[in-house]
Amino acid sequence: MNELAAATLGERPAPAGTRFRVNGRPVEVAAAPALRLVDVLRDRLGLTGTKVGCNAGDCGACTVLLDGRQVCACLVPLGQVAGRAVTTVEGLEREPRTRDLQAAFHRHGAAQCGICTPGMLIAASDLLARDAAPERAAVLGALGGVLCRCTGYRKIVDAVLDAVLDAGGSAGAPAAPTGPAVGARVPKVDGRAKLTGRERYGADAVPADALWLRIVRSPYPAARFEIGDLSPLLGRHPGLERVLTAADVPVNAFAIFPHLRDQPVLADGEVRFPGEAVLALLGHRGAVARVADEELPIRYFPLQPVIGIEAATAPDARTVQAGRADNLLIAGRCCRGTLESQEAAGTVRSEVLFETASVEHAYIEPEAGWAEIVHGRVEIHATTQCPYMDRDETAHVLGLDPEQVRIVPTACGGGFGGKLDLSVQPLVGLAARLTGRPVALVYERPESMASTTKRHASRLSARAGADAEGRLRFFALDGAFDTGAYASWGPTVAGRVPVHAPGPYRVPTVRAEARAWLTNAPPAGAFRGFGVPQAALAHETLMDDLALTLRLDRLEFRRRNALRVGDLT
Repeated sequence: MNELAAATLGERPAPAGTRFRVNGRPVEVAAAPALRLVDVLRDRLGLTGTKVGCNAGDCGACTVLLDGRQVCACLVPLGQVAGRAVTTVEGLEREPRTRDLQAAFHRHGAAQCGICTPGMLIAASDLLARDAAPERAAVLGALGGVLCRCTGYRKIVDAVLDAVLDAGGSAGAPAAPTGPAVGARVPKVDGRAKLTGRERYGADAVPADALWLRIVRSPYPAARFEIGDLSPLLGRHPGLERVLTAADVPVNAFAIFPHLRDQPVLADGEVRFPGEAVLALLGHRGAVARVADEELPIRYFPLQPVIGIEAATAPDARTVQAGRADNLLIAGRCCRGTLESQEAAGTVRSEVLFETASVEHAYIEPEAGWAEIVHGRVEIHATTQCPYMDRDETAHVLGLDPEQVRIVPTACGGGFGGKLDLSVQPLVGLAARLTGRPVALVYERPESMASTTKRHASRLSARAGADAEGRLRFFALDGAFDTGAYASWGPTVAGRVPVHAPGPYRVPTVRAEARAWLTNAPPAGAFRGFGVPQAALAHETLMDDLALTLRLDRLEFRRRNALRVGDLT
């Protein structure tokens, strides 16, 4: 990182403190004027209700009030807040108007994962201070600078409008449920913590004495590499205590499925996707930030990358992983009946060919966590969707029994399947075990997007036929999925797609096949449906086309062919 990056971590304190007010309280912070306000609030003042999603002014998670108007705290340097007033989510409970707003969010279930909620509340309070009775369009405009990946915004907007119409509630006492017990609305059990900024996410409770990790990642999709002498690097940077490489990992392989452990924690001589972890800098936070990429003694020897399904399946394709000469990770198949006889029966038929791209989960909270040794056991606090799988794979990597590792899930600021894979867990666990000290790792937004799993890109060829009465006779699908450099959830996609390929329809004859191909792309993993949404594009398009050809109403055609309970026995 460059000098400015080091300065933003507070490594160059100003001669005198900067004085301002936070939530009505005077404070003085002795730090560099260029230090981001969000870092001052979180790291110097302990106000972790202000979240960090991108550190680029794009997501709005760090929104606070500066002299009563909303700003992104990641874009405001400390030097610009001297003599001014800052309000964070922790200060909203001081005013009845904003308490009503928190109560309305609670009633409407507007805080789901909660990572964007502080920013949403701040933006809404800014609006209500200027307009006591805003229209829906004004609410939408006021909240437009804060992104949410969970709610679809409807509940949030409704909550803001409800706070105007029904003031006087309490965030701690949402409206009591009425009517029958089954189906009655109940308050979200962790809602209040998310609404007041007290909820703790992966980056929010790092011990003050923790060392920090910074991962150095490959700029190439495919390359062999050599790491030179690291001693000069350590000598130039006091506070940089150690550089971890593949040689430091006891068992350098993990996966979702134990029989397919193919992904290293740190690459061992070869990288297979851009963003793959090569080594890890361990030390004091400012020290690891100051190391420039140009200083690292890594020499890369680029290889011809395998990009896309067509390249992976070409006769002369380079092998992405040793031992898989044809680049096929796994295949799945689901068959019923004799397809050829049905296709020859004179039915009305339709064919489609689809290609879908990979998709980034774009959860607002980047991967984050920390580890420490507690009574001889490795205890890891991390944002995750599957703590038990994390425990077993991290224990495997560390060469320990599962009982020697404990995963403590923090609040998860969005996941959608993307936090079903390991990220920080084995790295912080390894570093804590090697040093005996707490160790933290928080991904930056570009790092998160480069290195974590995506929805599978796919190429789908499908066809279906129906008789003259509009009854489906056959369905066939051939699916190819770009599973990236490592297995991740590729086997689940290859197995699930054939089962779900015909959709919710009765089809007497089915042949559905799916193959997951290895490429030099980031691993493709779980993402809400695990391949089924891609297949749904194919079968729903076929249903529309067949209905149109038969001159039937599209809904009537679907009703005529819908699966019923008896069909499943």
